[in-house]
Amino acid sequence: MHIAFITNPRIADKTGIHKTVGILMKQLRTRLGTGQMHTRLSQFWKTTNGLRVCPGLVTLLVLLFLSSCKSIGPKVVLKSHIDFNKAVEQVIQEELLLNIVRRRYYEAPQFVTISNINATMSISAGASGGASTGSSNVGANVGYSNTPTITFTPRQGNEILGPLTTRMSVLTIAKMAQAGYRFDFLLALMTEGLTDVRGPEAGVGTDFRPGDPEYIKVIQAVGRLIDQGQLRVGTFSWNDPYSDITIPRDQITVDNQLTAIALGTGVGRFKSYDGGENYYFTDWHDYPAMWIDPEARTSSDGRLIIETLNLQPTPLKRVWTFARARVIEGTDMENVPDNPRPELRMQLRTFYSVLNLLAYGIELPPGDEEEGRAFTKALYDKAVSDGRAVDLSNKFIVHSTKGKRPENAFVAVKHRDTWFHVDDRDKSSKRFFNAAYDLFNMEIAPSGGGGSPVLTIPVK
Repeated sequence: MHIAFITNPRIADKTGIHKTVGILMKQLRTRLGTGQMHTRLSQFWKTTNGLRVCPGLVTLLVLLFLSSCKSIGPKVVLKSHIDFNKAVEQVIQEELLLNIVRRRYYEAPQFVTISNINATMSISAGASGGASTGSSNVGANVGYSNTPTITFTPRQGNEILGPLTTRMSVLTIAKMAQAGYRFDFLLALMTEGLTDVRGPEAGVGTDFRPGDPEYIKVIQAVGRLIDQGQLRVGTFSWNDPYSDITIPRDQITVDNQLTAIALGTGVGRFKSYDGGENYYFTDWHDYPAMWIDPEARTSSDGRLIIETLNLQPTPLKRVWTFARARVIEGTDMENVPDNPRPELRMQLRTFYSVLNLLAYGIELPPGDEEEGRAFTKALYDKAVSDGRAVDLSNKFIVHSTKGKRPENAFVAVKHRDTWFHVDDRDKSSKRFFNAAYDLFNMEIAPSGGGGSPVLTIPVK
Protein backbone atom coordinates (compact mmCIF):
# COMPACT_ATOMS: atom_id res chain seq x y z
CA MET A 1 0.00 0.00 0.00
CA HIS A 2 1.28 3.51 -0.79
CA ILE A 3 -0.48 6.87 -0.40
CA ALA A 4 1.08 10.11 -1.65
CA PHE A 5 -0.08 13.72 -1.93
CA ILE A 6 1.68 16.52 -3.85
CA THR A 7 -0.03 19.93 -4.02
CA ASN A 8 0.75 23.48 -5.07
CA PRO A 9 -1.09 25.97 -2.85
CA ARG A 10 -1.19 28.60 -5.62
CA ILE A 11 -3.91 26.59 -7.34
CA ALA A 12 -5.50 25.12 -4.23
CA ASP A 13 -8.82 26.34 -2.90
CA LYS A 14 -7.98 27.50 0.63
CA THR A 15 -11.64 27.56 1.66
CA GLY A 16 -12.07 23.95 0.51
CA ILE A 17 -8.91 22.92 2.35
CA HIS A 18 -10.14 24.46 5.59
CA LYS A 19 -13.47 22.69 5.29
CA THR A 20 -11.75 19.36 4.61
CA VAL A 21 -9.38 19.89 7.54
CA GLY A 22 -12.34 20.56 9.81
CA ILE A 23 -14.13 17.38 8.73
CA LEU A 24 -11.00 15.23 9.11
CA MET A 25 -10.20 16.78 12.51
CA LYS A 26 -13.66 15.78 13.73
CA GLN A 27 -13.33 12.21 12.37
CA LEU A 28 -9.83 11.82 13.79
CA ARG A 29 -10.92 13.10 17.22
CA THR A 30 -13.64 10.42 17.22
CA ARG A 31 -11.15 7.68 16.30
CA LEU A 32 -8.16 8.65 18.44
CA GLY A 33 -9.56 10.90 21.16
CA THR A 34 -8.63 14.53 21.65
CA GLY A 35 -5.45 13.85 23.66
CA GLN A 36 -4.01 11.27 21.28
CA MET A 37 -4.81 13.40 18.24
CA HIS A 38 -3.03 16.46 19.68
CA THR A 39 -0.02 14.31 20.65
CA ARG A 40 0.42 12.96 17.10
CA LEU A 41 -0.04 16.37 15.47
CA SER A 42 2.48 17.91 17.88
CA GLN A 43 5.05 15.23 17.09
CA PHE A 44 4.59 15.78 13.37
CA TRP A 45 5.02 19.56 13.60
CA LYS A 46 8.24 19.18 15.60
CA THR A 47 9.77 17.01 12.87
CA THR A 48 8.51 19.14 9.95
CA ASN A 49 9.43 22.67 11.00
CA GLY A 50 10.39 23.65 7.46
CA LEU A 51 6.91 22.93 6.06
CA ARG A 52 5.14 25.86 7.70
CA VAL A 53 4.84 27.62 4.35
CA CYS A 54 1.30 26.25 4.11
CA PRO A 55 0.04 25.15 7.53
CA GLY A 56 -3.51 24.36 6.44
CA LEU A 57 -2.45 22.12 3.60
CA VAL A 58 0.18 20.32 5.67
CA THR A 59 -2.36 19.75 8.44
CA LEU A 60 -4.64 18.18 5.83
CA LEU A 61 -1.85 15.83 4.76
CA VAL A 62 -1.10 14.88 8.36
CA LEU A 63 -4.74 14.07 9.01
CA LEU A 64 -4.92 11.93 5.90
CA PHE A 65 -1.78 10.14 7.06
CA LEU A 66 -3.13 9.43 10.53
CA SER A 67 -6.51 8.32 9.16
CA SER A 68 -4.89 5.88 6.77
CA CYS A 69 -2.62 4.45 9.50
CA LYS A 70 -5.62 3.85 11.73
CA SER A 71 -7.26 1.67 9.05
CA ILE A 72 -4.18 -0.33 7.98
CA GLY A 73 -4.17 -2.77 10.91
CA PRO A 74 -7.70 -4.24 10.47
CA LYS A 75 -7.28 -4.45 6.68
CA VAL A 76 -4.00 -6.31 7.08
CA VAL A 77 -5.55 -8.84 9.47
CA LEU A 78 -8.57 -9.41 7.24
CA LYS A 79 -6.55 -9.87 4.07
CA SER A 80 -3.75 -11.94 5.63
CA HIS A 81 -6.06 -14.32 7.51
CA ILE A 82 -8.08 -15.33 4.45
CA ASP A 83 -5.12 -15.45 2.08
CA PHE A 84 -3.01 -17.60 4.40
CA ASN A 85 -6.01 -19.87 5.10
CA LYS A 86 -6.49 -20.49 1.38
CA ALA A 87 -2.77 -21.01 0.83
CA VAL A 88 -2.45 -23.60 3.62
CA GLU A 89 -5.50 -25.52 2.37
CA GLN A 90 -4.19 -25.53 -1.20
CA VAL A 91 -0.76 -26.77 -0.11
CA ILE A 92 -2.21 -29.66 1.94
CA GLN A 93 -4.57 -30.69 -0.87
CA GLU A 94 -1.82 -30.63 -3.49
CA GLU A 95 0.53 -32.55 -1.19
CA LEU A 96 -2.14 -35.21 -0.61
CA LEU A 97 -2.79 -35.60 -4.35
CA LEU A 98 0.96 -35.74 -5.00
CA ASN A 99 1.34 -38.63 -2.53
CA ILE A 100 -1.54 -40.53 -4.16
CA VAL A 101 0.23 -40.13 -7.52
CA ARG A 102 3.53 -41.18 -5.96
CA ARG A 103 2.04 -44.46 -4.78
CA ARG A 104 1.00 -45.27 -8.37
CA TYR A 105 4.63 -44.84 -9.39
CA TYR A 106 5.98 -47.03 -6.55
CA GLU A 107 7.26 -43.93 -4.76
CA ALA A 108 7.12 -43.41 -1.01
CA PRO A 109 4.88 -40.64 0.30
CA GLN A 110 6.41 -37.57 1.92
CA PHE A 111 4.62 -35.01 4.09
CA VAL A 112 5.85 -31.58 5.15
CA THR A 113 4.28 -29.66 8.03
CA ILE A 114 3.78 -25.88 7.94
CA SER A 115 4.55 -25.23 11.59
CA ASN A 116 4.70 -21.43 11.70
CA ILE A 117 3.78 -18.40 9.59
CA ASN A 118 5.23 -15.06 10.69
CA ALA A 119 4.08 -12.14 8.58
CA THR A 120 5.82 -8.90 9.65
CA MET A 121 3.97 -5.77 8.59
CA SER A 122 6.10 -2.57 8.44
CA ILE A 123 4.50 0.87 8.17
CA SER A 124 6.48 3.90 7.02
CA ALA A 125 5.63 7.55 6.54
CA GLY A 126 7.38 10.64 5.26
CA ALA A 127 6.86 14.28 4.36
CA SER A 128 8.65 16.82 2.17
CA GLY A 129 8.27 20.42 1.14
CA GLY A 130 9.89 23.52 -0.27
CA ALA A 131 9.30 27.14 -1.05
CA SER A 132 10.48 29.67 -3.64
CA THR A 133 9.44 33.13 -4.76
CA GLY A 134 5.73 33.02 -5.53
CA SER A 135 5.23 29.31 -5.05
CA SER A 136 5.50 26.48 -2.55
CA ASN A 137 4.84 22.75 -2.50
CA VAL A 138 4.49 20.05 0.14
CA GLY A 139 4.13 16.27 0.04
CA ALA A 140 3.42 13.36 2.35
CA ASN A 141 3.44 9.60 1.87
CA VAL A 142 2.37 6.50 3.78
CA GLY A 143 3.38 2.95 2.93
CA TYR A 144 3.52 -0.54 4.38
CA SER A 145 5.22 -3.77 3.41
CA ASN A 146 4.56 -7.44 4.21
CA THR A 147 7.53 -9.74 4.89
CA PRO A 148 6.25 -13.28 5.66
CA THR A 149 8.49 -15.99 7.11
CA ILE A 150 7.09 -19.52 6.77
CA THR A 151 8.60 -22.50 8.61
CA PHE A 152 8.39 -25.92 6.92
CA THR A 153 9.18 -29.08 8.90
CA PRO A 154 9.65 -32.39 7.00
CA ARG A 155 8.04 -35.27 8.86
CA GLN A 156 10.40 -38.24 8.94
CA GLY A 157 10.97 -41.53 10.68
CA ASN A 158 8.39 -42.96 13.04
CA GLU A 159 6.75 -39.55 13.45
CA ILE A 160 5.08 -40.04 10.06
CA LEU A 161 5.56 -43.76 9.37
CA GLY A 162 3.84 -44.67 12.66
CA PRO A 163 0.47 -43.01 11.93
CA LEU A 164 0.67 -43.94 8.23
CA THR A 165 0.94 -47.68 9.03
CA THR A 166 -1.41 -47.76 12.06
CA ARG A 167 -4.92 -49.02 11.40
CA MET A 168 -7.53 -46.30 11.70
CA SER A 169 -9.95 -46.13 14.61
CA VAL A 170 -13.53 -47.41 14.57
CA LEU A 171 -14.46 -44.08 16.17
CA THR A 172 -13.15 -42.32 13.06
CA ILE A 173 -15.57 -44.16 10.79
CA ALA A 174 -18.48 -43.12 13.06
CA LYS A 175 -17.33 -39.49 13.08
CA MET A 176 -16.98 -39.51 9.29
CA ALA A 177 -20.56 -40.83 9.04
CA GLN A 178 -21.75 -38.01 11.31
CA ALA A 179 -19.91 -35.56 9.06
CA GLY A 180 -22.21 -36.62 6.20
CA TYR A 181 -20.33 -39.44 4.45
CA ARG A 182 -22.43 -42.51 3.61
CA PHE A 183 -21.62 -45.65 5.55
CA ASP A 184 -21.41 -47.85 2.43
CA PHE A 185 -18.93 -45.38 0.95
CA LEU A 186 -16.86 -45.42 4.17
CA LEU A 187 -16.84 -49.23 4.30
CA ALA A 188 -15.43 -49.39 0.77
CA LEU A 189 -12.79 -46.75 1.50
CA MET A 190 -11.74 -47.60 5.06
CA THR A 191 -12.27 -51.33 5.78
CA GLU A 192 -10.41 -54.49 4.81
CA GLY A 193 -12.74 -56.83 6.63
CA LEU A 194 -16.09 -57.09 8.44
CA THR A 195 -16.26 -59.75 11.16
CA ASP A 196 -15.20 -62.91 9.27
CA VAL A 197 -15.74 -61.45 5.78
CA ARG A 198 -12.54 -60.37 4.07
CA GLY A 199 -12.39 -57.21 2.03
CA PRO A 200 -9.79 -56.39 -0.62
CA GLU A 201 -6.29 -55.48 0.55
CA ALA A 202 -5.02 -52.54 -1.45
CA GLY A 203 -1.46 -53.54 -2.11
CA VAL A 204 0.20 -51.97 -5.14
CA GLY A 205 0.18 -53.75 -8.48
CA THR A 206 0.72 -57.50 -8.12
CA ASP A 207 0.27 -57.22 -4.33
CA PHE A 208 -3.45 -56.45 -4.64
CA ARG A 209 -5.58 -59.12 -2.98
CA PRO A 210 -9.30 -59.40 -3.81
CA GLY A 211 -11.92 -59.73 -1.08
CA ASP A 212 -14.77 -62.17 -0.54
CA PRO A 213 -17.87 -61.76 -2.73
CA GLU A 214 -19.94 -61.38 0.45
CA TYR A 215 -18.03 -58.19 1.26
CA ILE A 216 -19.41 -56.46 -1.83
CA LYS A 217 -22.92 -57.83 -1.21
CA VAL A 218 -22.95 -56.48 2.36
CA ILE A 219 -21.85 -53.00 1.20
CA GLN A 220 -24.55 -52.98 -1.48
CA ALA A 221 -27.21 -54.05 1.05
CA VAL A 222 -26.06 -51.32 3.44
CA GLY A 223 -26.42 -48.77 0.65
CA ARG A 224 -29.99 -49.83 -0.14
CA LEU A 225 -31.05 -49.56 3.51
CA ILE A 226 -29.45 -46.09 3.71
CA ASP A 227 -31.44 -45.03 0.63
CA GLN A 228 -34.63 -46.09 2.42
CA GLY A 229 -33.68 -44.30 5.64
CA GLN A 230 -33.52 -47.57 7.56
CA LEU A 231 -29.84 -47.64 8.57
CA ARG A 232 -27.86 -45.05 10.50
CA VAL A 233 -24.30 -44.86 11.81
CA GLY A 234 -22.75 -42.53 14.36
CA THR A 235 -22.01 -42.24 18.07
CA PHE A 236 -24.73 -43.38 20.48
CA SER A 237 -24.83 -42.70 24.23
CA TRP A 238 -26.10 -44.81 27.12
CA ASN A 239 -25.35 -45.93 30.66
CA ASP A 240 -23.01 -48.92 30.61
CA PRO A 241 -22.27 -51.33 33.53
CA TYR A 242 -18.94 -50.98 35.34
CA SER A 243 -18.66 -54.75 35.85
CA ASP A 244 -20.65 -58.00 35.96
CA ILE A 245 -21.53 -57.50 39.63
CA THR A 246 -25.27 -57.16 40.17
CA ILE A 247 -27.28 -55.98 43.18
CA PRO A 248 -30.81 -57.35 43.84
CA ARG A 249 -33.47 -54.68 43.93
CA ASP A 250 -34.30 -55.16 47.63
CA GLN A 251 -30.62 -54.63 48.60
CA ILE A 252 -30.18 -51.25 46.98
CA THR A 253 -29.65 -48.58 49.64
CA VAL A 254 -29.22 -44.83 49.65
CA ASP A 255 -25.47 -45.34 50.03
CA ASN A 256 -25.48 -47.54 46.89
CA GLN A 257 -27.26 -44.84 44.93
CA LEU A 258 -24.88 -42.11 46.09
CA THR A 259 -21.93 -44.34 45.15
CA ALA A 260 -23.34 -44.86 41.66
CA ILE A 261 -23.68 -41.10 41.18
CA ALA A 262 -20.15 -40.43 42.48
CA LEU A 263 -18.52 -43.12 40.34
CA GLY A 264 -20.35 -41.88 37.28
CA THR A 265 -19.17 -38.26 37.78
CA GLY A 266 -22.76 -37.16 38.25
CA VAL A 267 -24.37 -39.25 35.49
CA GLY A 268 -23.93 -42.71 37.00
CA ARG A 269 -27.01 -44.62 38.08
CA PHE A 270 -28.42 -48.09 38.64
CA LYS A 271 -29.85 -49.85 35.62
CA SER A 272 -31.61 -53.19 35.21
CA TYR A 273 -31.58 -55.40 32.14
CA ASP A 274 -33.90 -58.14 33.44
CA GLY A 275 -37.10 -56.29 34.19
CA GLY A 276 -36.09 -54.83 37.53
CA GLU A 277 -34.91 -57.87 39.49
CA ASN A 278 -31.17 -57.10 39.44
CA TYR A 279 -29.30 -53.84 38.92
CA TYR A 280 -25.81 -52.77 37.74
CA PHE A 281 -23.66 -49.78 38.57
CA THR A 282 -23.53 -47.86 35.26
CA ASP A 283 -21.82 -44.83 33.76
CA TRP A 284 -22.56 -42.66 30.70
CA HIS A 285 -20.52 -43.44 27.55
CA ASP A 286 -20.49 -42.63 23.83
CA TYR A 287 -20.07 -45.55 21.45
CA PRO A 288 -19.62 -45.80 17.66
CA ALA A 289 -22.47 -48.00 16.46
CA MET A 290 -24.91 -48.95 13.69
CA TRP A 291 -28.70 -48.87 13.94
CA ILE A 292 -31.10 -50.72 11.63
CA ASP A 293 -34.82 -50.09 11.73
CA PRO A 294 -36.50 -53.08 13.52
CA GLU A 295 -38.84 -53.58 10.55
CA ALA A 296 -35.88 -53.63 8.13
CA ARG A 297 -34.04 -56.32 10.11
CA THR A 298 -36.34 -59.01 8.69
CA SER A 299 -36.08 -57.71 5.11
CA SER A 300 -33.83 -59.48 2.61
CA ASP A 301 -31.11 -56.80 2.97
CA GLY A 302 -31.44 -56.72 6.75
CA ARG A 303 -31.15 -60.51 7.04
CA LEU A 304 -28.18 -60.57 4.66
CA ILE A 305 -26.28 -58.04 6.80
CA ILE A 306 -27.15 -59.66 10.14
CA GLU A 307 -26.48 -63.25 9.05
CA THR A 308 -23.35 -62.56 7.00
CA LEU A 309 -21.76 -60.50 9.78
CA ASN A 310 -22.95 -62.91 12.52
CA LEU A 311 -24.83 -60.21 14.45
CA GLN A 312 -27.48 -60.68 17.13
CA PRO A 313 -30.89 -60.05 15.51
CA THR A 314 -32.08 -58.02 18.51
CA PRO A 315 -29.09 -56.49 20.33
CA LEU A 316 -29.64 -55.53 23.95
CA LYS A 317 -28.85 -51.86 23.33
CA ARG A 318 -30.86 -51.72 20.08
CA VAL A 319 -27.68 -50.92 18.12
CA TRP A 320 -24.58 -52.89 17.15
CA THR A 321 -21.44 -51.27 18.50
CA PHE A 322 -18.22 -51.10 16.48
CA ALA A 323 -15.10 -52.91 17.62
CA ARG A 324 -11.71 -53.44 16.06
CA ALA A 325 -11.18 -56.99 14.78
CA ARG A 326 -8.74 -58.93 16.95
CA VAL A 327 -5.88 -61.09 15.78
CA ILE A 328 -6.75 -64.71 16.58
CA GLU A 329 -4.16 -66.27 18.86
CA GLY A 330 -3.76 -68.52 21.91
CA THR A 331 -7.05 -69.66 23.43
CA ASP A 332 -8.96 -67.99 20.61
CA MET A 333 -7.93 -70.94 18.46
CA GLU A 334 -9.94 -73.35 20.62
CA ASN A 335 -13.01 -74.95 19.09
CA VAL A 336 -15.68 -72.83 20.78
CA PRO A 337 -19.10 -71.95 19.37
CA ASP A 338 -19.15 -68.73 17.36
CA ASN A 339 -22.34 -67.21 18.75
CA PRO A 340 -23.94 -64.11 17.18
CA ARG A 341 -22.37 -60.93 18.52
CA PRO A 342 -23.78 -57.64 19.75
CA GLU A 343 -20.95 -55.82 17.98
CA LEU A 344 -19.68 -55.37 14.44
CA ARG A 345 -15.97 -56.10 14.28
CA MET A 346 -14.10 -54.27 11.57
CA GLN A 347 -10.60 -54.50 10.20
CA LEU A 348 -9.77 -50.89 9.31
CA ARG A 349 -7.23 -49.90 6.70
CA THR A 350 -4.11 -47.88 7.39
CA PHE A 351 -3.89 -44.46 5.76
CA TYR A 352 -1.05 -45.87 3.67
CA SER A 353 -3.52 -48.44 2.32
CA VAL A 354 -6.05 -45.70 1.55
CA LEU A 355 -3.41 -43.94 -0.58
CA ASN A 356 -2.74 -47.23 -2.38
CA LEU A 357 -6.44 -47.78 -3.06
CA LEU A 358 -6.98 -44.28 -4.45
CA ALA A 359 -3.90 -44.68 -6.66
CA TYR A 360 -5.91 -47.16 -8.77
CA GLY A 361 -8.08 -44.23 -9.88
CA ILE A 362 -5.20 -42.43 -11.67
CA GLU A 363 -5.28 -42.19 -15.44
CA LEU A 364 -1.64 -42.54 -16.50
CA PRO A 365 0.09 -40.92 -19.46
CA PRO A 366 0.55 -43.32 -22.39
CA GLY A 367 3.40 -45.78 -21.89
CA ASP A 368 3.99 -45.33 -18.15
CA GLU A 369 2.23 -48.58 -17.16
CA GLU A 370 3.55 -50.55 -20.16
CA GLU A 371 7.13 -49.49 -19.47
CA GLY A 372 6.87 -50.45 -15.80
CA ARG A 373 7.11 -46.90 -14.42
CA ALA A 374 3.75 -47.29 -12.66
CA PHE A 375 2.06 -50.41 -11.30
CA THR A 376 -0.55 -52.29 -13.30
CA LYS A 377 -4.28 -52.42 -12.54
CA ALA A 378 -4.73 -55.93 -13.97
CA LEU A 379 -5.43 -57.73 -10.68
CA TYR A 380 -7.65 -54.92 -9.43
CA ASP A 381 -9.70 -54.84 -12.66
CA LYS A 382 -10.15 -58.64 -12.51
CA ALA A 383 -11.31 -58.44 -8.88
CA VAL A 384 -13.88 -55.80 -9.86
CA SER A 385 -15.18 -57.93 -12.74
CA ASP A 386 -15.45 -60.95 -10.40
CA GLY A 387 -17.43 -58.93 -7.81
CA ARG A 388 -14.62 -59.06 -5.26
CA ALA A 389 -13.61 -55.36 -5.13
CA VAL A 390 -15.44 -52.04 -5.28
CA ASP A 391 -15.27 -50.46 -8.72
CA LEU A 392 -13.66 -47.02 -8.46
CA SER A 393 -13.41 -46.50 -12.23
CA ASN A 394 -16.38 -44.09 -12.23
CA LYS A 395 -16.11 -42.90 -8.61
CA PHE A 396 -12.58 -41.52 -8.25
CA ILE A 397 -10.68 -40.34 -11.32
CA VAL A 398 -7.41 -38.41 -11.46
CA HIS A 399 -6.75 -37.12 -14.98
CA SER A 400 -3.31 -36.57 -16.47
CA THR A 401 -2.37 -33.93 -19.05
CA LYS A 402 0.75 -32.35 -20.50
CA GLY A 403 1.44 -28.65 -20.94
CA LYS A 404 -0.39 -26.00 -18.94
CA ARG A 405 -2.21 -26.43 -15.66
CA PRO A 406 -5.77 -27.69 -16.37
CA GLU A 407 -8.37 -24.92 -16.26
CA ASN A 408 -11.18 -26.90 -14.56
CA ALA A 409 -9.03 -28.45 -11.82
CA PHE A 410 -10.42 -28.82 -8.30
CA VAL A 411 -6.90 -29.72 -7.19
CA ALA A 412 -3.85 -30.22 -9.43
CA VAL A 413 -0.19 -31.09 -9.00
CA LYS A 414 2.70 -31.48 -11.43
CA HIS A 415 4.78 -34.65 -11.22
CA ARG A 416 7.13 -36.24 -13.77
CA ASP A 417 6.45 -33.36 -16.17
CA THR A 418 2.72 -34.22 -16.14
CA TRP A 419 -0.24 -32.45 -14.56
CA PHE A 420 -2.46 -34.72 -12.45
CA HIS A 421 -5.80 -33.25 -11.41
CA VAL A 422 -9.29 -33.91 -10.08
CA ASP A 423 -11.91 -32.22 -12.26
CA ASP A 424 -13.91 -29.55 -10.45
CA ARG A 425 -17.08 -30.78 -12.20
CA ASP A 426 -16.66 -34.39 -11.01
CA LYS A 427 -18.68 -34.53 -7.76
CA SER A 428 -17.91 -38.18 -7.05
CA SER A 429 -14.15 -37.78 -7.36
CA LYS A 430 -14.25 -34.62 -5.23
CA ARG A 431 -16.15 -36.53 -2.54
CA PHE A 432 -13.52 -39.30 -2.48
CA PHE A 433 -10.71 -36.78 -2.35
CA ASN A 434 -12.37 -34.74 0.40
CA ALA A 435 -12.86 -37.94 2.42
CA ALA A 436 -9.14 -38.69 2.12
CA TYR A 437 -8.42 -35.06 3.13
CA ASP A 438 -10.63 -35.40 6.23
CA LEU A 439 -9.06 -38.76 7.13
CA PHE A 440 -5.63 -37.16 6.86
CA ASN A 441 -6.67 -34.39 9.26
CA MET A 442 -8.19 -36.87 11.72
CA GLU A 443 -5.58 -39.64 11.63
CA ILE A 444 -2.27 -38.18 10.39
CA ALA A 445 -2.11 -34.41 10.94
CA PRO A 446 -2.64 -34.50 14.76
CA SER A 447 0.43 -36.74 15.21
CA GLY A 448 2.75 -33.95 14.03
CA GLY A 449 2.99 -32.55 17.54
CA GLY A 450 2.66 -28.90 16.59
CA GLY A 451 -1.00 -28.86 15.62
CA SER A 452 -2.22 -26.32 13.08
CA PRO A 453 0.22 -23.72 11.74
CA VAL A 454 0.46 -20.57 13.89
CA LEU A 455 0.02 -17.25 12.06
CA THR A 456 1.67 -14.26 13.78
CA ILE A 457 1.28 -10.75 12.30
CA PRO A 458 3.24 -8.11 14.24
CA VAL A 459 2.75 -4.58 12.91
CA LYS A 460 5.70 -2.20 13.22
